[in-house]
Amino acid sequence: MPAAFVEGLPEIAARVQRSTVQVEGSGRGAGSGVIWRAGGAVITNAHVVRGTGGRIHLWDGRVARASVVARDPQLDLALLQADSTDLPAASAGDSDALRVGELVLAVGSPYGHAGALTVGVVHAPANRRWIEADVRLAPGNSGGPLADAEGRVIGINTMVVHGVALAIPSNAVERFVARGGGPSPRLGVTVKPVGDARGFGLLIVEVEAGSPAGHAGLRVGDILTGLDGQPFQAPFDLAHALDAANAPLRLDLRRGGRTLACEVNLERAPVGARVG
Repeated sequence: MPAAFVEGLPEIAARVQRSTVQVEGSGRGAGSGVIWRAGGAVITNAHVVRGTGGRIHLWDGRVARASVVARDPQLDLALLQADSTDLPAASAGDSDALRVGELVLAVGSPYGHAGALTVGVVHAPANRRWIEADVRLAPGNSGGPLADAEGRVIGINTMVVHGVALAIPSNAVERFVARGGGPSPRLGVTVKPVGDARGFGLLIVEVEAGSPAGHAGLRVGDILTGLDGQPFQAPFDLAHALDAANAPLRLDLRRGGRTLACEVNLERAPVGARVG
């Protein structure tokens, strides 16, 4: 680990800790969150807050009420609005610029220990829909920040898969916040993850009549395997692709024994609709 990073770590960690909150939802347990805007906008995981509001515990010991502005379970993001302003907002980094091997740190409230810190390196950058890093996460870290060596938040920690931490890239979070937590473009399918010798995929079990997927000719039984030649690797990959879409999507799929590609023109879902 570079000496300059080690020497500066306490100051970098303190900066990230000040913009990290402990989130108490209306259900059992707690998670973490990130102050995304000084005016009180807080980002966490959708699975951390399941009701209409809760409380956030700030680094300085204050407790504030927070209401849920929007939740997107497909992206696993929730936008909260705290009743306090002039909060220490995080500095967001460019997740697209992240490189394999970069040092990163995670802050959260594992097992209720607010401000706990862990350090690791990036295994795979955000161009795979997730940031993968070997930081050690535990229950209570969900919704907390993954920051780079400068203390800029480049992801929201979400889960651990096969010992590797997955974080939602900061650029996807910024798009979610910029649209006020509104829904991603709508495809109009219901899918379930499947895996076989040919790899991971998303089996279409329902196609909504009149939807973009229906107009594009997608069928029940098709298996979506990737986007523009880049394979899907996790159930939320399709949601991340929809979130980032600003043009027609070119979806790769398997139909029977054939490998196909399908271009889909998307549309925005009405607020409150199921995204997918």
